[in-house]
Amino acid sequence: MIMTDLLADVAPGRWARRLSYNSEGYLFALGLAAWIQAVRPRAAVERVLRWALIASVSCFALGAVLIVADPPSRIRTLNESMFALALALPYVSLARPLARWVPWIPVGLAAAVVGAIALDVDSWAATQVETIGFVVLIPIALDVIDRGILDPLGSTSPRVRWTWYTLLVAEMVVVSALGSGARSGDDTVAGILDYLGRMHESVIGVLLVQFYFAVGLGRSGVER
Repeated sequence: MIMTDLLADVAPGRWARRLSYNSEGYLFALGLAAWIQAVRPRAAVERVLRWALIASVSCFALGAVLIVADPPSRIRTLNESMFALALALPYVSLARPLARWVPWIPVGLAAAVVGAIALDVDSWAATQVETIGFVVLIPIALDVIDRGILDPLGSTSPRVRWTWYTLLVAEMVVVSALGSGARSGDDTVAGILDYLGRMHESVIGVLLVQFYFAVGLGRSGVER
C-alpha cells in the first residue's frame, strides 16, 4: 500500500505520511520474521546456512539494482532493507548459543563505519544509516536482550527486555518531538539527532521482530 500510494486513501494524510516514512523497517521486519519462523527451523544448520547465503546474495543484488536503476524514491529507499537483510539472514541462521563476544563484532564494525562517516560526511556509508542501524541493533536484540527468539533455552530477563523496548520507543518519541529544526545545523548535537532520526526505520524494524516473537508468540526463553 505504501509503494502504490494506496495508504493515503485509507488512512488520514498525516498518519499515512508518517507510516510511509518507515517502509524500510516494515520490509525488514517482514523478511526477517518470515525467515526465522518459516525457514530456520525446517532444516539442519548447514542447509539453512546454504540457503541463507543464497538469499543474502539475492538481497544484496536487489539492493544494488534499486540504487543503480534509480526508481521512484519510495521504492529506491528500500535498498537499505535489502542490504540489511543480506547481512541479517546468515547471522540469524547460525546455530545458537553463540559465544558471548560474537554479537559485538558487527556492533564494532558498525562503529568503525560511523567513524568513517564522521571523517567524510559525504561518504557512501552516510547514505546507509538505516543499514548500519540494523547491523547494530539486531545482534543486541537477538543475542543479548531476547535470546529466546533464536534459542528456546536462552536466558532472558523480563526487566531488561522491557527496559530495552521502552528505551527504543522513547528514543523515537523524543527525537520526533524535538522536530526537524533540532536536527538541522552544523553543530554536533544536530548531527547526532539527525542520525538518530534517520535510524527510526531500523528501530521500528527490530522492535517489530522482537514484539512478534517474544511478546506475540511468547518466545521469551528461560527467565532469570
